[in-house]
Amino acid sequence: MPPRTTCCCTLPVLTQFEVSDENRRQSDGFPLLGPGATLRRVMGLWRPEGGGGGGWRGGGARAAVTLAAIAFPVACSVLKLCADPPRPLEEVTLCGFVACMDFGFLIKAALFIKQRGTMRQLVRLLWETREKYTNGQNNERARARYQKLVRRMYVYMQAVVVPALACWVWSPLLSRAVLTSRQNATDASRQLPVHVWLPADVNRSPTYEALFAAQSFSLMVLSQATVCMDVFFVHLMLMVAAELEVLNNNVSTMQRGNVQRGRSTYVETTVIQDENNGGPTFTSSDHCLGVAVTSSQRDQNEHMYVELVKNVRHHQAVLSSVNLLQKAMNPSIFILLFINMANLCGTVFVAAVLLQRDGNITKALKELMLIPCVLYETGMYCICGHMIINQSEKLVMSAFSCGWTDCDRRFKRSLLIFMMAAMRPLEITVGKMCKLSKQMLLQVLNGSYALLNMLYHFHRTL
Repeated sequence: MPPRTTCCCTLPVLTQFEVSDENRRQSDGFPLLGPGATLRRVMGLWRPEGGGGGGWRGGGARAAVTLAAIAFPVACSVLKLCADPPRPLEEVTLCGFVACMDFGFLIKAALFIKQRGTMRQLVRLLWETREKYTNGQNNERARARYQKLVRRMYVYMQAVVVPALACWVWSPLLSRAVLTSRQNATDASRQLPVHVWLPADVNRSPTYEALFAAQSFSLMVLSQATVCMDVFFVHLMLMVAAELEVLNNNVSTMQRGNVQRGRSTYVETTVIQDENNGGPTFTSSDHCLGVAVTSSQRDQNEHMYVELVKNVRHHQAVLSSVNLLQKAMNPSIFILLFINMANLCGTVFVAAVLLQRDGNITKALKELMLIPCVLYETGMYCICGHMIINQSEKLVMSAFSCGWTDCDRRFKRSLLIFMMAAMRPLEITVGKMCKLSKQMLLQVLNGSYALLNMLYHFHRTL
């Protein structure tokens, strides 16, 4: 006779795995400030909500030192242009470029410090949104992907800025070394990172060394402050885009019958009767099945409506986040785009003229190294703003893709209102007319090209 097999299993047990709020705070609380948070606090650009980090006096003193360091190159260039203006057009353009660029950075830093309250409110709102509106691991993976993107962009930004800073600081020494090797150069051939005029002779020691150290320190503070402010704005923009992607996913997955899902586990025990040994043999194995706990049609309709209300509130939170983000970015980023358009034109013009006239790559090196910085900064804002537009435009299709066909009239009517509200895409508008998008990036490049043609035409007439 074949052996008899008897199977028995226990009752299904529904198990839920949720991450505690405390663990989630520990893992997601600090990344909401983005990369460079410590450096922003050290520079006085950011102060914790509780007033930590040395109190108001310590934070105010650090902010004053940072603003003074950023303003120092501006003062040097303005003194040179007013007291002892250079005659070559490219030298005038270079001084104007430095003054214009650093003045834009100074305005951006001052406005950043002024808008700290608004940005703290935005960070708090994003934190509450992440805590309230999450629907499984897919949402967490989407948010983690955007945070990883921000960290990569911060590394790329430092990889562009640090070589440009080193080239800007050390190019005067390299240029002097090249001139010394070609001809007998005196101390009059000494150059500084930024042109400056003083009543005293700037080429004498120790005046030259003191100015060189002060300008190098100012440029270092300026570059790192700019990187920290830019990456914080980009971080906030990408966090808003992440919430929009999470909202799209939650809206599109609203389906009837998905009231509650979990994992069902049971233990199967197999009893084998072996006639040769005269006794039973017991073997056990664990099995897992995916089960869905369903309910009545009325409960399903109510569940769908509750999910829709939750998604509508999530959308309202995203709208509030976009309004706060636009309020924080409005004046400073508009000035930044306008100045970067002129800066891109100035760097290309000065580098081209120096290469054509002298053929000395060391003189044009610092201008050439600044071109990727200006392009990266401008493109970063425009592309991240375009990501918000793309995610907001998908909301209508996500709402249409949910399981609305089997729902009651109340759900369909509410979903239609939500779709009408989502038809207008979310946009970051700075200066009341500049929308951060790929089209704005093209407009900045076209404006720089037009200014470059005008400068070349004016240069030929001289």
